[in-house]
Amino acid sequence: MNGRRQRVWAGACVGVATSSVLLCTLASCEATDPTPPASVDAFRAEGGVLHDEQGREILLRGLNARVLGLFDVTFDDGRTPLETIPPFVEEDCRVMAEDLGMNHLRLPVNWSAIEPVQGTYDEAYLSRILAIADACSKHGISTLVDLHQDAFSKEIGEDGAPLWAIVPPPPELLEGPLEDLGTRRTSAPVMNAFDSFFNDANGVETAYAKMAAWLAAGIDGKPGVVGLELMNEPVLIIFEGRLDDFHDRVAAEVRKVAPELTVFFEPNSLRNLTDRADVRRPVAFDDAVYAPHVYTDVFEDGWASMDAQAIRDSVTLVRAEADDLGATPYVGEFGAAPDANGLAYDRAALDAFDRERISAAFWVYEEWSQGSWGLYDTAANGERGPLRADVADAVARPFPMAVAGKLDAFAYEAATRTLTVQIEAASGGTHVLSVPGRVYPSGVVITCDGTAVDATPSGGRVEVGCAGSTLVMAPAK
Repeated sequence: MNGRRQRVWAGACVGVATSSVLLCTLASCEATDPTPPASVDAFRAEGGVLHDEQGREILLRGLNARVLGLFDVTFDDGRTPLETIPPFVEEDCRVMAEDLGMNHLRLPVNWSAIEPVQGTYDEAYLSRILAIADACSKHGISTLVDLHQDAFSKEIGEDGAPLWAIVPPPPELLEGPLEDLGTRRTSAPVMNAFDSFFNDANGVETAYAKMAAWLAAGIDGKPGVVGLELMNEPVLIIFEGRLDDFHDRVAAEVRKVAPELTVFFEPNSLRNLTDRADVRRPVAFDDAVYAPHVYTDVFEDGWASMDAQAIRDSVTLVRAEADDLGATPYVGEFGAAPDANGLAYDRAALDAFDRERISAAFWVYEEWSQGSWGLYDTAANGERGPLRADVADAVARPFPMAVAGKLDAFAYEAATRTLTVQIEAASGGTHVLSVPGRVYPSGVVITCDGTAVDATPSGGRVEVGCAGSTLVMAPAK
């Protein structure tokens, strides 16, 4: 363990409550001191799984949050903002951890806010990113910083690049309200800008790589930050090999300044529609996480077919594609509208992620525009409305956060609220299980190979020792 990673551990765990745990073998149990939550530890992607510093396999489950002051959709020249973005504060981190049993935040940030003037980076914006990651780390939430774009730029689409990086310059600057995003995504200015970008016209891809390296240096080793995603939903229609070159180029710049920062990368955004990606060659860098999105039939017809097998097939391919790439699988976005079909979709997707033992982040915590997805209704005054209990219940789901050994399989039975975790070659260390307050308001009972383990949940999780092969968690009577 090197010094930089030790500093991450110490800073991230300030304020996190933990409970006493028991180390149990088949023969005996003995009390041990608690260990810090796995979710705020630095980790490494290797062998198709994520590992923390204790060598445990870890899973990340959480959500995306577009945050006021970070998601850049406003203008300084008097144009109408594209949409209203909700605030996100430490209390929201607590809700994620304690009520929903989550350990992960995917945080979209924008190039336009980082580098509004070419060559000048905004330190205050970086500070706001770090403040959110730090606040969430106090509740055991790990943050992935996502370099986000939708339709290339707020100037011609929704978010992403600054005006100076649009080549050729757009014939018209757009404004809000954003009611035509679908049209913007396929407009000539957007498609031309992507084509120019991936060909490095006027050095824009080179500038992006430098910006990503600046951001990586700023977030590396900071409390709660566990990775950088190189670009959200990249768009290429032809010459997809340029995307591989882009990932290699940007990752190389990031690794120069942050050699131990885990790098997340996405396939062509067309995978959102086709549910498969073309793998041309393994990635050229290690500690890499393959991060596609899973929206099977959501944007076509709202998943009218309710075909859960199609979701399972897409998720199975996520793991296969990651294996071919030599990377670890992770789903950066999934979800659907907050209606009956959407709730069924969320549950089916989580079932598929469980089956493949894949980390994932739900889209989205809260949204006041477009489809108004998320966990909260929008009030008449454009502020947060009441909690959508049915959405919260769909995504509040226990899972193994960290396993001391090899995670062989796990499954959650909603009818009995029972989580079963199968462990191969348990190492005798502590495991961490998610304990959502919405699912287990009266606590849990846990057995290790049928022997009761005396463990008390705290902060939406529980730490247990089990040298056996089967952990079972159920509601306390």
